[in-house]
Amino acid sequence: MKKFLLLTVFATLLISIECYAKIHRVGYFGIPLPGTDYATLQNANDSAAAGDTILLFPGNWNATFNKKYVVIGYGYFVAGTGKNANLQNITGTQTVTVYLDSTASSSTFLGLDGINITAYYLNPVNNITVSRCNGSVSFNNKTCNNWQITRCNLASLGYTWGLGIVSNLSVNNCYIASVSFGSGPVSGLTGQFNNDIISGADFFNGSFLLKNDIILTYHSNDGNCVYQNCIGTSDYGAIPSTNSDQNITNAVMTTNVFVGYSTQGSFSNDGRWVLKAGSPAIGKGLGGTDCGIFGGTNPYKLSGIPPVPSFYLLTAASSITSTNPYTITFSVRSNN
Repeated sequence: MKKFLLLTVFATLLISIECYAKIHRVGYFGIPLPGTDYATLQNANDSAAAGDTILLFPGNWNATFNKKYVVIGYGYFVAGTGKNANLQNITGTQTVTVYLDSTASSSTFLGLDGINITAYYLNPVNNITVSRCNGSVSFNNKTCNNWQITRCNLASLGYTWGLGIVSNLSVNNCYIASVSFGSGPVSGLTGQFNNDIISGADFFNGSFLLKNDIILTYHSNDGNCVYQNCIGTSDYGAIPSTNSDQNITNAVMTTNVFVGYSTQGSFSNDGRWVLKAGSPAIGKGLGGTDCGIFGGTNPYKLSGIPPVPSFYLLTAASSITSTNPYTITFSVRSNN
């Protein structure tokens, strides 16, 4: 019965994303179709055409991309400790390591778990979209322009090596454990961080605009940054009001901001960042929105379930029956 449900889930994905050109599957557990199913992500890259979509099932995947793709997973925090229950029936482990050549510019990554995306080669990699993913994003020592990172749960964001420039970076409604541009240039770093929760950040003199953000611990080398309607921490180091900064609030993060911080308790790994009743971040963003990942016009979605319809639950009396009629109940979610 579970296998039937999983087949149904990704049948729905296939129908929903047909506008993305040809569909390729990696790690699919059903009967493989030649030209559609591949045993490795690198094989899928080698066979697919630019503009195609790749669906990733549970597994350990890695590849160097030299074409533009849409890559879709099934979300994260869907099993084990800290999970969000009843959001996804696919619960296997997934890790994804992707290196991007400049010819992979304009690629999109959705709903991936354990993802490590790196602008790897010594060429510019531009116009990358990373949405609803759990993992890390790293830049190289060339210019990377117009990256959009939205509604993600990231362990790290910044440079792996080199002296490149990240320009017009847009990071929205993400939790980020570490932002580090400390090995980058002293000028040329530009972008915005909107409605994010950042544990710690080294901006290395980048000219970033931070709006409706919550900084949990440290923030350094941010003399060229502008904070607007942000929440800092009285525990570790308050956000000073300099430059054009405005409406800065410094709060005691360990006691009065989130439902599950600093102690997570029974909350999920991302549900812990919901603002608790009376939080100083409620309504303190620009235009009266909440600060943090659940505020703004595109709030964070638990577990990063990709924005395509899916059957996430099936109820049936038995997997084997001879009765007629036989009642099956499907639970469907749009995931927008």
